[in-house]
Amino acid sequence: MASERPGATWHLLGKTDQIPEGAVTTAVAADVPVCLIRTKEHGYTALDNRCPHQGGPLGEGHLDGPWLICPWHGYEYHPANGTPPPGFSDSATSYPLQVRGDEIYVSIPTHERKPTVSDQMVGVMVDWGVDAVFGMVGHSNLGFADALRRAAVDSRLRYFGVRHEGAAAFAASAYGKLTGRPAACFGIAGPGSTNLLTGLWDAKMDRAPVLAVSGQVASQVLGPGAFQEVDLSAAFQAVRVWGQTVISHRNASELMALAIKHAEIERGVTHVILPDEVQTAPAADPLPATPRTGRVADHPIAPPEPELEGACQMIAAAERPALILGHGARFDADAIVRFAERVGAAMITTFKGKGIVPDDHPLACGVLGRSGTPVGSGIMAKADLLVVLGASFSEHTGIADYKPIVQVDYERMILGKTHPVSVPLWGDIGTTVAALATNLEQQERPEVRTDVQRRRTDWQAEKRRKRDDHLQRSD
Repeated sequence: MASERPGATWHLLGKTDQIPEGAVTTAVAADVPVCLIRTKEHGYTALDNRCPHQGGPLGEGHLDGPWLICPWHGYEYHPANGTPPPGFSDSATSYPLQVRGDEIYVSIPTHERKPTVSDQMVGVMVDWGVDAVFGMVGHSNLGFADALRRAAVDSRLRYFGVRHEGAAAFAASAYGKLTGRPAACFGIAGPGSTNLLTGLWDAKMDRAPVLAVSGQVASQVLGPGAFQEVDLSAAFQAVRVWGQTVISHRNASELMALAIKHAEIERGVTHVILPDEVQTAPAADPLPATPRTGRVADHPIAPPEPELEGACQMIAAAERPALILGHGARFDADAIVRFAERVGAAMITTFKGKGIVPDDHPLACGVLGRSGTPVGSGIMAKADLLVVLGASFSEHTGIADYKPIVQVDYERMILGKTHPVSVPLWGDIGTTVAALATNLEQQERPEVRTDVQRRRTDWQAEKRRKRDDHLQRSD
């Protein structure tokens, strides 16, 4: 049995009936994993659970004669004191142990835990407002996962475990779509990280901000073909807008800040790669300050006056303007509804824009296109002006490009991307529709509301008729 060290404290490790003679198991004391062993010769003994070579979990090893065998590469340790056989030099750390009645106590050295590079990077995530992380824990991301655990215990962020990395990426993508803020997903090296890719492509296609974090094999075995080694930088190149590998505490904070900034501003996927040994390396001392304030400008952009004036003239002259709301308009619903009510314009959504406005609003026409309703397509057919807000003109939506169009988007490249529009308005959608409303007179257009209601009633009646016909045939 190991002698007790100064500055150590005793902690309950378990009950005597929890480990039979000849067994090896893992227990936890004071947040420290311990390899608990019971042999006929030595009784109950305890070693540090981490093998000093590859970090293998000794508590998952087995006894072979007088030796405890490491489960990863077969190194032998004495179960009572952690020493190797004669001729070998590396020892496992042993802990003093006492049996008190039916309880087993172990003495764990007390020491001040110092922050790691993973703690440093998780701190940046918290400072920048990343409060949700989805992922799977495994052998090559344990250091980062432990930092996430500490942050979750302190209520600085929330961690959601999943059963497949693809679910983590899809969850982070959905979070970004619904909030406009990046969530994080993470996996281990190799297949764990490549499993993220399908969900990350979903985020890329829908312009959702997502931070992806990958564990990676240790740097000293990177290249020759280590277990689960994949060139993750190359694998993620097509899906990401930015990505880097962290190599030390010197650039860890800045790289994490840049990853979150790129995800948020460019509305896409960013990727950070953490080699195994970097995750648990000491953090910078002192920890760098990483506030978001001063690093990201406010985003509202007002449209240029000439184009704004031209758009107002077209809307004022139209007899039946209609709004088409795409996915890019999802955070400006209140301003859009106020604008629609001011100018008396019907509101149609794209498939990805469904839900931006309530379906029971008197001016709401539902979805347009292949996944749409006859209400939306019928109203668009009668419109003499389309005001398109945050939509990409996908063929799935079928926006009528042969009609006069005022297009509003915060991405200049999207304006008139596939064909010319009458007035391209570059600006934040909420800011732009508010400016349009300010410059336009109130117009009720009761005939538009009447037409929307009639088409909605006719469509619902047709659905009921088809349902009744189906039920009658089934009988």
